[in-house]
Formats: sequence, structure tokens, C-alpha cells
Amino acid sequence: MARLALDPFTPEQPLKVAQQYVALIHNVLERRNDLDSEHVRRVEQTMELIANRVIAEVRYDAERLMYLAERAAADGFPVHEQLIEVAGEHEAEIKRLGNEVIREYKALARKLQMPQKVQAVVRDVTEAAERFQDEWLTIIRQMRHRALAIGRRRVPDLTLVVAGELYTAALAEAGGAPEEMSLRPSIAGDMIVYEMVIPVAPALLEDTVRLAAMVDAMHDHVETMAPHLCGGLALRFVARDHAA
Repeated sequence: MARLALDPFTPEQPLKVAQQYVALIHNVLERRNDLDSEHVRRVEQTMELIANRVIAEVRYDAERLMYLAERAAADGFPVHEQLIEVAGEHEAEIKRLGNEVIREYKALARKLQMPQKVQAVVRDVTEAAERFQDEWLTIIRQMRHRALAIGRRRVPDLTLVVAGELYTAALAEAGGAPEEMSLRPSIAGDMIVYEMVIPVAPALLEDTVRLAAMVDAMHDHVETMAPHLCGGLALRFVARDHAA
């Protein structure tokens, strides 16, 4: 069966924000004896604006992929395992950030001697980094839970995969070569486009009357077997030598 590949959704963008928080914590600890607290506050405020924007973008990207996964599952293309893999990649980075990096800096800060004002700055920046981490993790956990729910759902009896099989059978009745047909799903923005690529003899492509009659016969066959699936696929006829 044809496979639908979801768009990339890597941890790269939120990870950059997390790394900037870590760098800020490091700089505060490094300059604890000669710290410009007001400058750090301004940097922290700027970081918060960036973090909020990135979290909004991460939430949008996650929601979009979950929506596409819901649609794909209903159409007969299960992609929930891809969502689980994506969630795993994000969770690995989040856990590394919280369990290894931030925790180590918090332990280091407890051992160091520093003015109370600097301690407050370290606490505020660390808490901001942890809030960002928690919001990121919440989004990713929602993705994982939704993916697991999609995977448990029963696949409908009539899907666009079935439509592809019906169009293949219809082409066989019309005297075509159904073994060469291929159903190619692809993502276009917030939509999934299903294209049935049908290689035919070059002469048939030039015979528009005969080709139109074949298309009508195929649609009639599908409409008879499953009316609501008729027209669900985009049919693209190509010369047999150029099917690849």
C-alpha cells in the first residue's frame, strides 16, 4: 500500500530556545560576582517573548500534524506511528534538557556562593526555562496520546484506499493494465491530496474521446459500488514510458 509521509516536525526550533535559556543560566552563574542584573532581566524578557512565539508555533505544527493524521486514518492511511516517532524525538530532547542540563545547573547554583540578588536572578531564569520545557512537553504528550487514540480506532470499511482498488478494477474492465496503477498520497498545506497515476499507451493520451469514455466508465463503476467514494481521487493519466 502507498505510504503517506508526514511533513518534518523536528525538535530543532524549540531546542534552540532551550539552549539559549541554558546559556543565559550559565552566564549568570559565571558572572555572579560582577552581574549586571538589569541587563539579565532585559535579556530574560526578550527570551520570554521568543519562547512564547516558538511555543505557539510548536503547538500549531503539532495540531496540524494531528489533524492530518486524523484525516489520513479516516482515508485508510494510518500514520499514527509516525506521530509517535516524532513525539519520541521531542521527548528525548526535553528529558535531556530537564534531567541532565537544567538539573545540573540547579545543583551547581546551590553549591556556589552568591549574593541574594543574583540567587533571585538565577531562580527566575531557571524557572522560565522549566516553564518553557513544561509547555513544550505538554504539547508533545498531547500528540502522543492523540496518536495512540488514532491507532486504537477502527478503520472504516470504505476508505480512499478502497476507492483506489475500485478504480483499479474499473480500469481492468475497461481493458487497461491495472497492475501498473499507483495511488500516491501527498500533503499540500492542510490538505491531503490523493492522486491515482495511471500509465496508458501514448496513443490513448492523444485519443481524447476514447480516454474520456474510459474515465466515465471508471467513475460509473465506482459510483455503482460505493457512491460516496466516487471522485475522491484525482486521476492522472501518463504515457506508459513516463510513469516513473
